[in-house]
Amino acid sequence: MKICTGLPSAVGEALAKTCKIKAMAIGVPMAVALVDAVGGLQIFSRMDGTLPASTELSVSKAYTAAVFRMPTHDLGRQAQPGAALYGVERSHNGRIVLFGGGFPFCLRGVVVGAVGVSGGSVDQDMQVAQQAVLLLGQMEAWMEKIVGLVCADSLDPREASQVTDDLQRKILSRMDSSAAAAAIPAVIGGLALAFACGAAQ
Repeated sequence: MKICTGLPSAVGEALAKTCKIKAMAIGVPMAVALVDAVGGLQIFSRMDGTLPASTELSVSKAYTAAVFRMPTHDLGRQAQPGAALYGVERSHNGRIVLFGGGFPFCLRGVVVGAVGVSGGSVDQDMQVAQQAVLLLGQMEAWMEKIVGLVCADSLDPREASQVTDDLQRKILSRMDSSAAAAAIPAVIGGLALAFACGAAQ
């Protein structure tokens, strides 16, 4: 099975969008950053009215989650006085964040990036960031279903309509219309991941 090393841009955009939708739903303007597996910024978005400090905090939260391979709040627990990572926040030129709002993205058990969210309370930031983690998990599940429908080595753009027809017939047609509509971002993301990560090695 191929190891995924990153996220297609369409997937990243969908993950950022789901964070913004959740932030709007709770009425808190936020900054959202997505980074690659080594902490390089890939996507950044700031809603109108977001606190100015949230720009750098969101990027730093994503960076921290990516390079330490864990949520920022978990790192914060391990960095308390007397704990194994006490003082770690002074490393990496001060970019390390020890409170919630940063989560790594994993595909097939490998960190492929991270999300950082800032603008609300720590609990709100975590709630919004977790939406992206949940959506990526749904996309990964669809990716595996899609790869199971079609031999991964044969996935190419010319066959996309056949894959879409198979999805419609075998999977989406079994859902009611509201469930199918809610599944569309996950299905589209799963299809993008299947092309990028689904091939067997």
